[in-house]
Formats: sequence, C-alpha cells, structure tokens
Amino acid sequence: MRKSSAFLLVILLLTALALAACGGVRSSDGGQPSGGSAAQQPSGGAQAPTDAGAEGPSAGESAQPANSLERIKAEGVLRVGIDASYPPMEFVDEDGKTPIGFDIDLANAVAEKLGVKADFTIIDWAGIQAGLLGGHYDVIMSSMTITEERQKEMDFVQYLTMGIAYASRPGVEVRSDADLDGKIVVVQEETTAQYYVEDLMAEKGIQPKELRSFPYATDAFRELANGRADVVAIDAPVAGYYAQLDPDQYRVTGFAEMDPDPIGIALRKGETELREALQKAVEELEAEGVLRELQVKWFGDAAGQ
Repeated sequence: MRKSSAFLLVILLLTALALAACGGVRSSDGGQPSGGSAAQQPSGGAQAPTDAGAEGPSAGESAQPANSLERIKAEGVLRVGIDASYPPMEFVDEDGKTPIGFDIDLANAVAEKLGVKADFTIIDWAGIQAGLLGGHYDVIMSSMTITEERQKEMDFVQYLTMGIAYASRPGVEVRSDADLDGKIVVVQEETTAQYYVEDLMAEKGIQPKELRSFPYATDAFRELANGRADVVAIDAPVAGYYAQLDPDQYRVTGFAEMDPDPIGIALRKGETELREALQKAVEELEAEGVLRELQVKWFGDAAGQ
C-alpha cells in the first residue's frame, strides 16, 4: 500500500514546480510515497528507470484533450504508468529494464480485454500522478491506494485490497497483533505497517521488545534472515513474495487485525467510457478466476489478504 494523506499533496505540488523548472521527473522518493507502502528495491539490485520527460500540470489540472477509449482502441495501445520498484506488484526483471509483477500481468490482461496491447512507462512515484494528469499515459496501475484525497483528482477502478501480514522467522509464531508483544519487530519506514504497529503501541498497549524501521523491504527481511529480528510487519503481498523466495527463512504466520486498503487503476476524471470499460474488464477477469491466479502466482501464502 502506497503512503497516503497530506504527504501526497505536498509531493505533487513540489513535483509540479520541479517539472516547470526542469522539464522532467528526477525525484527518487524513499518509497512508493503517496499511497500506502514505501517502494521496494527491484529484485537483483536493478534500479527502475526514470521517465525523465514526463512533464505534467499541477495536481487537479488535467491535460486537454483528454484521452478516450476510442483513441486507445484506434491506436491499439493502453499506456500504463508504473513505478517499477515495488515487488511483487511491479518491478524490473534481471535484465534491468523489463517490467514484471502482479500489476504488469493484470495490465496486460486488462488491455487484452480492451482489444489492445499494454505499453508501460516507468516513472518515479513522486511524478506518477502528474504524468497521468499531463497526458503521458492513460492509466496508473502501480498499487495505488484509493484515498479520499486522490479521488478528488482522479477516478479509480478497484481491483484489489491489501492488508498487512506478519512474516516470522523459524520458531516464532506471530499470528495476531497481540503476538507482537515482546518481539523484535521490523518494518519498512514510512509505511502503513509502521504506522499500524506504532498505533498498536500507543492505543492498545502492545509493546514489542523493539521496533526498527528500514528504507527497503530487503533490509527488513535481511534482519529476519540473520536472526536479528523476530517478525516483519509489511504489506501482505510483499510478505508472501519473500516467503516464496526463501521459505526456509520466512513464513507468513499471521495478519494484522485491520480492514484492508482498496487498490485501484487510476485514470483522469471525466473518462467515463474508459472507466466503464476498465471496470468491465476487471469484473470479467475476476469472474474467470484470472485475478485469483495472479494473486496465487505473485503473493503465495498471502494471496487474498
């Protein structure tokens, strides 16, 4: 889940000013900053490329003329904006340039339903909304949490909900929030999971032995593998992904007692025909079991959480 709240508006305003000054997006945000969870390092150490030419208007200002479903079908391409630094949702393959992940597979499936191909623009998270509003792509499919603030600027088609999972080292069973008491807990900094654990400490009296935060998920899981932590609290798909990579080191043993956040495809306001077509495509993919197959493929034991 990408971080949300007022931080989004600040980032967008700063991005708009930066774009006006230099004509490109160069920010390297410490996480998928404005929607839920912070960004993860791409697997294999590959760095996600930056779309340095993605200029765009300030928040709330949409480029004209707006993209239309008719234009997308005529061109045969659905242009998709992603921040490819958030495995297993979207990241780059070992070649350092090919986007892969849950959202990539889903975008390709949605595009096929529309009778077109998906084409991906990789851009830093800080500029991703400005790029959409500026007309550089048709949609954002990048694990974007649907928030009230974002709904003022964009329309959404929900395709997933995302909760927090507890990934424990062998010999440790953290099945519920209460089991965090007395444990060494690690989180990715500035994420929903960090805020959630801090709220548990402040409001419910649950006291971990220690709470540590790290810039990337890889750092948090390294602490677990090296025996310096008992449990990682992190977005469920991320926990499931790492558990699949090394089941001897990581296990998804429980889930946070919270309502999962809605995740959706973002598009410009006023794109009614496109929104309805995307909604229909997602509903068909769900009915056909494709969504579930992709969740199992990428999330493993955390599928559906």
